[in-house]
Amino acid sequence: MILTPLIASYSPSTRPTARPTRRATLRCCAAAASWPRLEELLPSSVAAEPRVIDAALAPSRPTFSDGTVVLYRERNGWCPYSERVWLALEHKSIPFETVLIDNTGGGRPSWYSGETPQIRWADGSTQKESLDIVRALDAKYPETPPLWPPAGHDAAAVAEAVAAFRQTFPRGARPSSRAAFLFQGGGGALPRSTFEATLDGTDELLGRTGDDGPFFLGGAFSAADVAWAPFLERYAAQLPCLHSGLVPRDGARWPHLARWYDAMESDAVPAYACRVRGDAASWRAVLAMAGFGNAGLPPEVIADAAAAERAFGSARLGNGAWWEAFAASRPHVAASPAEEAAARLTRNRAAVAADAVRRGVLGEGQVDGALREVAEALVAHAAEAEAAEAEAETAAAAATPSAEAVALLRYLDARMCVPRDMGAPAAAAIRSLSEATVGGGESSA
Repeated sequence: MILTPLIASYSPSTRPTARPTRRATLRCCAAAASWPRLEELLPSSVAAEPRVIDAALAPSRPTFSDGTVVLYRERNGWCPYSERVWLALEHKSIPFETVLIDNTGGGRPSWYSGETPQIRWADGSTQKESLDIVRALDAKYPETPPLWPPAGHDAAAVAEAVAAFRQTFPRGARPSSRAAFLFQGGGGALPRSTFEATLDGTDELLGRTGDDGPFFLGGAFSAADVAWAPFLERYAAQLPCLHSGLVPRDGARWPHLARWYDAMESDAVPAYACRVRGDAASWRAVLAMAGFGNAGLPPEVIADAAAAERAFGSARLGNGAWWEAFAASRPHVAASPAEEAAARLTRNRAAVAADAVRRGVLGEGQVDGALREVAEALVAHAAEAEAAEAEAETAAAAATPSAEAVALLRYLDARMCVPRDMGAPAAAAIRSLSEATVGGGESSA
């Protein structure tokens, strides 16, 4: 399921300062709020947002106005090199549009050539190679937070930390998008000792800054963190699926690396924490697919999905400073992760409904009401409890969701892929509601 955004131009405006408070309930489809009411509760769902074109669904060559920056990135959110550029653009808050390119074969448009990522600059010129693009962003947008180098640091230090990636990650491993640096060229996962040596080397690099800070350059987030992040993110989710007990976020074994993960998911890098980062369920599902990282065969994956997800670290659900920092300059982003999930469903309800019906989850006469019920429940999920005596009433109402809503939540939990469809915190709100309502389920992309 691709929650295809509306094709609308980016138009910054003042975001609402307050939102209505709703109680946490799941109600039968007939009683669920109407779409106009949900749009009233979720103003971000009707706000103009940056244009995103899925070239697999709209294969004609798109046209862009002068001065438009366009990122061509891999469609499913699997490509770590695309993620580097996406993260840098979001971190710098540079307005840009996106064209999603299908790299799996069959869906790539005839007018597009080369690999992903590529960028179209405001003057119409294009550039490729992820780190070259990241470096060029500083030169072209000097008013944005610099990455290569950040203020007070030397560009040579960034280059050294970037170069250390190739020296630290396994040599001879397949640099696959779906399963980067996990498998040997002939198939089969790399041995545990190889991964441990990689994590040891990474922890040692991060530890060189001492108490200066958690990032590769100490207290400043830089292009080095942009370069490493997609691969360390996948390792955190996927290594526990390949070797039991191999947990990159183990603070006792790799304290500096664990500190880095925590810092990346804070208000220091809100764009990563809120939108660009994937989640454990999605990375586990991608790993289990037949693909390019394991000689075309799905690997044997450790069955305990819950343990792997705990090892990855839980995406935060609260409306903390990290989410506020991300949403403040983006009127198309909701006030909290749960409301963002509801807004995604509201904005893209036609695409979600069509996919659910096509897959036999619900009939055409059932899916609309179920979608409204789930979206309203997510809005309520974001609201704080109004009074202690209201909790019993809320619990009773939430205990009897409609059968249609249960089916839809199970479908969303299993079908959703992060960050393809939404950011990790918003997805976590859906997964949390699914677990509380229907007991969750094994997720797949």
